[in-house]
Amino acid sequence: RVNQGRACRMDLRSRPAATSQVSKADSSPSDSPKDVTRTLLKGTAVTASGVEVPLDVERRKSAKAEDTNNGIDRPLQLLCIAGMVLPLVWAVATQKGPTVGEQLTEWATVSWGQLTDGKINLNFQIAVAALFIERLCYTWVHTFSASFVKFSKTAVGKRMGKKPLDVVLSIFWINKCIQLGTFVLWYLYVIGFVSPFAAGFSWSSRTRLQWVLLTQGLLAGQGLNIAIYRAIGKSGVYYGYRLGEEVPWVTGFPFSVMSHPQYSGVCLSVIGMNAFVATSTHLAAGWFNLTAVQILLYVYMGLVEDYM
Repeated sequence: RVNQGRACRMDLRSRPAATSQVSKADSSPSDSPKDVTRTLLKGTAVTASGVEVPLDVERRKSAKAEDTNNGIDRPLQLLCIAGMVLPLVWAVATQKGPTVGEQLTEWATVSWGQLTDGKINLNFQIAVAALFIERLCYTWVHTFSASFVKFSKTAVGKRMGKKPLDVVLSIFWINKCIQLGTFVLWYLYVIGFVSPFAAGFSWSSRTRLQWVLLTQGLLAGQGLNIAIYRAIGKSGVYYGYRLGEEVPWVTGFPFSVMSHPQYSGVCLSVIGMNAFVATSTHLAAGWFNLTAVQILLYVYMGLVEDYM
């Protein structure tokens, strides 16, 4: 990636993927396709164009090896941590009836009870399944990019975009509608599609913890999301590296603060918003468990991007 305009030298160079270990001299008429093996260097993957490239985790290691600060802007990182921790400390010190500890204990106890009561709530299972759709799509784009590029050239794919990256963007908007629609519809379903204000939500009942989490989700969460687009652009965000696009490896902000700033930002936003709008009815139905599923899916995607 690029750090302040300087390109980082990669220890693992891109190369055409190996297709055979059988030389012409060793081949014979009895050789079958099964005898031809494909080998990849450790820590590499194959792009849609058949080029062998380093995994993200290897690219990060290489970039950090050339940076005397190990790729981390420590003062900025500490500033960001302080910006997250200090408002929470304030809430813990000043919130009464319930205290932060009491509120978190209630959330955890009721959520765990819903998760372990042995009951199968079909509406909850459907909501979970709907959230999985986005991760499956992006796993396909990232890890099975050759298959995705083939799809982008079909009649359906061409309707979604002129090139693979445009198709990914179309899929993004579809998935966002599914993701947001899942949370909104399930939120309303739990309270019988009545007004949240008639089901126990009120501005005055929101605690300081909930206000802090909402503020952090909107400011820090979406701030990181904006920063990632400014740093690597559309081609970087939507796996252009695996689709044949030229994408630099960026080590500046926000990557100098954390490895997966976009996913961290989205998780902050999801936690902040869901914690703020939760009512006792939603809590008992598993609202925070559905939130946890969404967070775990982002953790899963981060691991996919690093190691697959």
